[in-house]
Amino acid sequence: MSEPDGTGTDADDTHTAGSNTSIGSNRSSASNASTDSDVPPGALEDDGGSPSAIDRTGIALERVRTDRRPHAAAVVVAVGLGLALSWLHWMGLVLGGALVALVASTPWRGVAGAAGFGVLVLVVFAVSLGSSTGAVLEMTPIVYVTVASGIGLPLLGSLLRGIA
Repeated sequence: MSEPDGTGTDADDTHTAGSNTSIGSNRSSASNASTDSDVPPGALEDDGGSPSAIDRTGIALERVRTDRRPHAAAVVVAVGLGLALSWLHWMGLVLGGALVALVASTPWRGVAGAAGFGVLVLVVFAVSLGSSTGAVLEMTPIVYVTVASGIGLPLLGSLLRGIA
């Protein structure tokens, strides 16, 4: 057995071609070599050593979209966050629709989920009015704008699912 001299030519590195241990030992010797040269730290990791942040996000999002339990939790979080944000500002309707559609398995289910989110927001709004609900429903022109924005803005946000 020879002493490691930093060049990656140890006797332990001679494994069969299909062995996973040779890959791990070559990576460790490559990382040791990177400390000796002028290569910035982490420059060799993008060569396939570890997935990038975008890849990890895509993998996690695909798991949320396909596995039942993480999907249910993500929908509950998206709806709750969307409701809280829409209570503060009308852009919360767009963001809530985008969040609900983002965790949907297909773009069409994302559109349907965003429409359902909009209906839920309108129901919560009507319940929050209490005994004034009847008087508000009699304000005919403005109620149309309220219903259209309550459903249309989350649908606008669900267009994010088409690109993500």
